[in-house]
Amino acid sequence: MAEKLRSIVVRLREYVGNRRRATRHRLRLPFSVSLHDPTLAGERLQRAPHLDGVTRDMSVSGLALIVPAVRIGERYLTGPGVILRIVLEHPTGPLELLAAPVRYEQLDETETEKGFLIGARITEMSAEDRARYEAHLK
Repeated sequence: MAEKLRSIVVRLREYVGNRRRATRHRLRLPFSVSLHDPTLAGERLQRAPHLDGVTRDMSVSGLALIVPAVRIGERYLTGPGVILRIVLEHPTGPLELLAAPVRYEQLDETETEKGFLIGARITEMSAEDRARYEAHLK
């Protein structure tokens, strides 16, 4: 039932209009996503369970992520209070950011992309990575 309601909301948004303030850029970059754990560092951070995916679009304030699943192990990527650690494979080198998922939907079987679409709001990024990220959007 929740998936059906989510689908209706997505369709309604198409008809009512887009309330987003930041311009979206249709950019496809590969990435890996994991659940943010501030206690992990170094090699343990590199070995943390993750999923690989690709961006659908990006803006200065957020990203649309396409992933094959919405769970890593038993934990949902879209649960309340979840923060995602995303490492984008940027042409100038990896960009790391933290983001909060704000919505998700299962992609239709008829679409060319399979899996789930997660909309995420960027919450944290280093100044250097932010500069490279925003330069890529221009």
